[in-house]
Amino acid sequence: MTRREMLINALGLGSGLMLSEPLRACLPSEERAADSLRGLAAQSNVKLGVQSERADLQVEEFAQFVAQNFNLLTPGNELKWPRIHPAPDTYTFDDADWMVHFCASHGMLVHGHNLCWNSPNANPAWFPSVLTRLNAAQQLTDHITTVVGRYRGRIESWDVVNEPVVHWSKRADGLYPGVWVNMLGPQYLDIAFHAARAADPDALRVLNCYYVEQGLPEFERTRELTLTLLEQLLKRGVPVQAIGIESHLDGSAPFGGPAFLEFIKHVRALGLQVLITELDVDDTKVQGDERERDRVVAQCYYDYLTQVVPAGKTDRIIFWTPTDRWDWLDSMQPAKFHRADGKPHRPGLLDDSLHPKPAMDAVKSALRTLSGSSPVPGKWGYTSR
Repeated sequence: MTRREMLINALGLGSGLMLSEPLRACLPSEERAADSLRGLAAQSNVKLGVQSERADLQVEEFAQFVAQNFNLLTPGNELKWPRIHPAPDTYTFDDADWMVHFCASHGMLVHGHNLCWNSPNANPAWFPSVLTRLNAAQQLTDHITTVVGRYRGRIESWDVVNEPVVHWSKRADGLYPGVWVNMLGPQYLDIAFHAARAADPDALRVLNCYYVEQGLPEFERTRELTLTLLEQLLKRGVPVQAIGIESHLDGSAPFGGPAFLEFIKHVRALGLQVLITELDVDDTKVQGDERERDRVVAQCYYDYLTQVVPAGKTDRIIFWTPTDRWDWLDSMQPAKFHRADGKPHRPGLLDDSLHPKPAMDAVKSALRTLSGSSPVPGKWGYTSR
């Protein structure tokens, strides 16, 4: 069976999607499949992922794009506490099951996001009336045991703890203030990782970190705090296996350069894998017309991938905003996310009509560069800034 036939079967069976004949006619040939993002990434033994939600995957053209170009998927909200554990004694798995089945039907792995996060927006409304210092450890353990156990062998990796360190924390250790650290202190990380390993020893256990990529002082502070935390966790025997670098990049400024690459080197020296888990480019401060903004965003993707992937020996790259149609930046309320010209953001690989943008070409060029094959220059060249 050819790759084309396999993709047709996958898109038509078990996913709940029925493709129209015009869409079937547009499925890639063997040659085009090799030139897809996942085909190019495979040349470097890299798993290429994307974040999406169930509702987005009901759009046939987008589902086709995902199936053609990625072999790893992060469910955006379907595995978070509010969706999957909406009441103390209630678990709702319908959406998560659908996502896992979609991936299985399309030959994709699943990256679970996430099992534990201190952000108040990431936790269900029942926490304040139920959680206490006496029962918090058991509640956390039971949740992880139930969720990870259900998907044992079907979810390949997990963000066990999300965003553990923040530069604005008033704690000396920099831990994200919130329900878990308030109830359990730093030991909440130990509890979460041990529970995840017990529930599925074969799933990769990730500490998902943010605010470490850029060159500003607050990013350097987060890098320092993160390295200290990792050293402490490993000394305590906490079974962390990898860090995820979220990589929400500021397109108006270069990323952290030598200091950031040195951070990656230190993480690797601790024996941990380095993943890119939420890659996109924030163009809030990028000036110019649409064409210029797209060029800057594309160049940022190229520079980041071609420098960070080799430094981290990274074998998993996950894109957080595949299309401008579902752009999280436009939904953010803080003024720092508002463009001065009032125009929508353009961080995606596809535009809001699901047409490829220069960012898509830049990522393909970066993947060719990483594989050592001859780059195919786009009209912008994609040479490092």
